[in-house]
Amino acid sequence: MAKLIPVFLLGVFLTFVIASFSSRLKQKPEGTVTLPPATADSLAQATIVQQYWMVFFRNGDHMQQDPASAALIDEAHVLHIRNLTREGKMMLAGAFAEYDDLRGMYVLKAADSLDAVNMVLADTAVATGRLRFDIKPWWTARNCVFK
Repeated sequence: MAKLIPVFLLGVFLTFVIASFSSRLKQKPEGTVTLPPATADSLAQATIVQQYWMVFFRNGDHMQQDPASAALIDEAHVLHIRNLTREGKMMLAGAFAEYDDLRGMYVLKAADSLDAVNMVLADTAVATGRLRFDIKPWWTARNCVFK
């Protein structure tokens, strides 16, 4: 009988611990919101995708301009990026850290591939042959990254 008392006390203690923590687990933490159950319609709305155009820039056939001309071309290139950004067509632009053949990239929001190509062709760096480009359609959930 004396050996059963510690087992009994341990059982009472564990019951008390479980009862005190189970009430806390049932409570919602402050600042949380209960979401309604997902339906097919709500899941479809959450996964609406949008097409963007990913443009990869590579060294062009005419990279050997004098320093003054190269600076003017680069300045016009940056101005073109700023204009597309202001118009809401440029989602992302940047250069790669290591310049080998692959120089940089854009992500454009365009109506179709022709619209995207025309935006890229209007870039002075492309028009002068300093850069050439490859363009690929890219699909992602709407506004998952870009606003």
